[in-house]
Amino acid sequence: MISVIKATTIEELARKCGIDEQGLKAQIATFNRNAKEGVDPEFHRGESALVKRNGDPLVTPNPSLRALEEGPFFAVKILPGDFSTLAGLRANGNVQVLGRDGAPIPGLYAAGNDLNTMGGGNSPAGGFTLGPVVTFGFVAGQHMAGQI
Repeated sequence: MISVIKATTIEELARKCGIDEQGLKAQIATFNRNAKEGVDPEFHRGESALVKRNGDPLVTPNPSLRALEEGPFFAVKILPGDFSTLAGLRANGNVQVLGRDGAPIPGLYAAGNDLNTMGGGNSPAGGFTLGPVVTFGFVAGQHMAGQI
């Protein structure tokens, strides 16, 4: 569940989030100064031409950075987590899950996050398994139907 916190001022937002008010105000003040100059030296947001092109053309000097001066202000609590295994079950070319002995387990197939990915446990981005789940789901269906 995602929790969105809304406040009319930075101080109120800090209190609602349990964040040090003075620390958040200082962080926002630094961000605002930099945004007005069109730079983000801390996180380098708005540096690439693509990001600038996708920004708000009415915001200058950098369409990707706008000072946070008028409320309401919002915060979202983010907790670390694992979105998938990316190193799941081993399978053969028909996506039949392989047992410890390396032989296919009859009737057991895997695709998507349950299947060891082409990334070998690494993901370049969210959604990495969406293409393979469709492809390997199709392969599993074809194999079950005796088509391959």
